[in-house]
Amino acid sequence: MNNRTVTLADIITKRNQSKNDKMQVKYYKSEVLDTEIEIRKIPLQRYMELSERLAEDNINTIDTMNEIIYECCPIFKTNTQEAMEAYGVAEPIDLPSVVLEDQLNEIKDIIEVINSFYGLDKIKDDEVKN
Repeated sequence: MNNRTVTLADIITKRNQSKNDKMQVKYYKSEVLDTEIEIRKIPLQRYMELSERLAEDNINTIDTMNEIIYECCPIFKTNTQEAMEAYGVAEPIDLPSVVLEDQLNEIKDIIEVINSFYGLDKIKDDEVKN
């Protein structure tokens, strides 16, 4: 039996560590941008809402893919107004495809990295770095 006395500070530290462990991040090496794009896991319910729309939406597939990438990649949420003006888009969720120069292979690869957070791995390990 463990006689160690647990303090409130111990419990808070453990809780904060648990929060940090839950924040999962991966990186995708973009050839278009010649840099790594940070990709963060979003809550499962939000991911499911977006992925269901992607599965159902044959007409606006790229719009839904843009929204998924926008939600998961902090790079598209930084200096949004300035980026929208520079790229000539009206909505911030339109940024991913224009910034990635409409390269469907990169857009698709980023979606696959996002899917891998939820056990739907399809992308090659050498393209993703934890």
